[in-house]
Amino acid sequence: MLLTKVARRMYVEPIKTTYCKEVYQVKEIMHKLDRLASNRPIELVERKSEGKKIIEYYGDFVPEQWIVAAGAEPYLIMKGGDPQSPEATLDYSIRFMNPLAASMVGNYLRGVDRVMPMADGVVIQQHDCHYGRMSEILEFKGLPVYKVGVPADNMVGISREYYRHELREFRDYLEKLVGHPLDENAVRECYEKTNKINELMHKISELRKKDNPPITFSDFIKLNHYTMRVDYDTSIEALTQIYEELKDAPGVHKDGAPRILIMGRAVAEGDYVVPGLIEGAGGCIACDFLDEAIRPYNMVIPTEGDIVDAYAKSIYDDRVPQCIFQPSWETRFEHLKELVKEFNIDGILWYQLAFDEIYDMEYTCYAKWLQGSNLPIMKLETSYEYSREATAPLATRIESFVDSLKEGKK
Repeated sequence: MLLTKVARRMYVEPIKTTYCKEVYQVKEIMHKLDRLASNRPIELVERKSEGKKIIEYYGDFVPEQWIVAAGAEPYLIMKGGDPQSPEATLDYSIRFMNPLAASMVGNYLRGVDRVMPMADGVVIQQHDCHYGRMSEILEFKGLPVYKVGVPADNMVGISREYYRHELREFRDYLEKLVGHPLDENAVRECYEKTNKINELMHKISELRKKDNPPITFSDFIKLNHYTMRVDYDTSIEALTQIYEELKDAPGVHKDGAPRILIMGRAVAEGDYVVPGLIEGAGGCIACDFLDEAIRPYNMVIPTEGDIVDAYAKSIYDDRVPQCIFQPSWETRFEHLKELVKEFNIDGILWYQLAFDEIYDMEYTCYAKWLQGSNLPIMKLETSYEYSREATAPLATRIESFVDSLKEGKK
């Protein structure tokens, strides 16, 4: 099969890029973070030998700050992008599961996830049927799974109280696991550090409002992933340096590149093909509206008062709701319109995980709402199949979309 020019660059021709001094410094910092993040499983083996409890968890409705404050070692489940991992779950599940959820189990079965076999606890938020099913498979395989329930309607009082109940239950579980009470002052200190990381990531994201942003989305989302792997103090130091380097740095895109907003559930750790194709085609992903990335960086966790209520209020009550929360379409659409205006967006890419029906149905609403707005939207669906044969038509669609946006800017 003939490869498009963008796909050919990915597989055959290395992209030659000349960086200015500031961006080169940022790349160096990110390389260091990448090494730290990659070596985290090895570090956890050492911590385990020292008697530390290892807790692997999924979802930001599980308070990582409590795990750190309890003296345990957290490790977030967030790796995707490999089609072999969803395939590995088929002995235990059906094919029609979203590939990110299926990767949670598949990465364990294939030995890609080196932390889960030694984890003292595997904590998984229960917010839709895909992740509920995957946690049941892990239980069936004998792993020490603990579930945190997250009600879908976060606008009513009974749901908010139930989530707070789940957090209190999780606290009891955590204290029993580590063998001592949770130090609330240590939790508040972790809240403060989380707030600082959010503030710095928000400031870096705001630089994407420039006509020619000094950072690509590919780097921004990797930076987001690194902060979930690296300890708080290292993240704060690195992000501070990166912001200082970027705030006055020149842009890294071609002048006049069409500005794209990417939205959907997630661009997981390792799932970087589509952003690379967009940027290789001359597009600039200037903003995102995902369950991760920019969304949490407007969050401030109160550092006074009850630690349960503080976390629930910031992560569950007040944040722009994710697609899993219903009914909240209008709230999300109003926020989308704000982002489109603030980041001067030319077009929207809906990044759809295969068989993720909640997001699939919501796309239909957005597509209808956007009719007549002169804002183009394109839907791309992925099952993490990024072979040459599969990527070529994907790249062709992306090139056509980016070219159409370029024409629209003339």
